[in-house]
Amino acid sequence: MKSSARDFHRQWVAQCDAARSIRRRFGLVSALEYLVGEKLLHFVDASEMHSDFKRELPHFLAEIKRVFSLTELGGYVGRLERRKSLSKPQRFAMRRLSSVFLVRQRS
Repeated sequence: MKSSARDFHRQWVAQCDAARSIRRRFGLVSALEYLVGEKLLHFVDASEMHSDFKRELPHFLAEIKRVFSLTELGGYVGRLERRKSLSKPQRFAMRRLSSVFLVRQRS
């Protein structure tokens, strides 16, 4: 399937599929490095400048939570935050991944 420039902000769908394949072929750490440590961090940066990416970010985060368990994500995110200097938006995205991010309902 060919992707147009207009749909570039939806590339996360194929990246999540690729992470599943990477996990099968090369293991959990490689898949986490690819999807979270590389693709998600770049996506978060792009979301700060482009509204299309910002709208897609919650969907990307939700799909990552389907690819990896909360335990897998929590361990990886903790290591990533210790070894890499993350921007505030990147840290926020990492925390959303590594917790059961609950949204309070207004009464």
